[in-house]
Amino acid sequence: MSADSPRSADGEGFGVGAAFPTTQWSLVVSAGAGAEEARSALESLCRQYWYPIYHFARRQGRAHHEAEDVTQQFLARLLATNGIGAARPDRGKFRTFLLTALRHFLTDEWRHATAEKRGGGQTAVSIELARAEQRFAEEPAEQGVTPDQAFDRAWAVEILERAVSRLREEYESSGRGPLFSALAPRLWNNGKANEPALTPDQTGMNAHAVSMALNRLRHRLGLRLREEVAATVADGADPDEELRLLIAALGNN
Repeated sequence: MSADSPRSADGEGFGVGAAFPTTQWSLVVSAGAGAEEARSALESLCRQYWYPIYHFARRQGRAHHEAEDVTQQFLARLLATNGIGAARPDRGKFRTFLLTALRHFLTDEWRHATAEKRGGGQTAVSIELARAEQRFAEEPAEQGVTPDQAFDRAWAVEILERAVSRLREEYESSGRGPLFSALAPRLWNNGKANEPALTPDQTGMNAHAVSMALNRLRHRLGLRLREEVAATVADGADPDEELRLLIAALGNN
């Protein structure tokens, strides 16, 4: 590897660009909603984590089209107003701020928002609402889970999927895509009892090397998860504590 090869956040050359910014939410908090740079950071966060908003609305019993409207109207109003300035007590975590603002919106503003012509307001960020209904339908039923708990779980899934996606891109950019594809199903455990062991033809490695590569992949996933979480908490907040809470939320199903 040459000295000019780009390096990932943990110092290993995987041919990737700059690490995911760890100060996005801190930038929004410090600059306020009026600054262009802060607005751009807020748009980016909303674009990445809009689905828990839709998920929350569905878990409250709203049908797809109404949850779609909730998501669009909420994001549009959040970005068009000084919503950040009104949420100082909840600035530690973007997740907490967003859920608090969403509850306020649904309680105090949704009736007025629905009086407007449906679809009349332009969505402030590009989101893939077309797949939201299918995605929601594909998720397992969550008996006894409150909308708040469902929001946290959906948020945790978003964090996890983004971390895994970044990790996949890193491996692919370094020519290790096939290795990632072979190892990824074994990230969460050592494989099912009836699952055949990976062969050298699949990985180009013996059993010991496969075990080492899997441990390395798990370690790198932990780093990516922490980076994703760090981008959603303000300076001074504990990303490790937030990560523990999100991992716990994944177990509430």
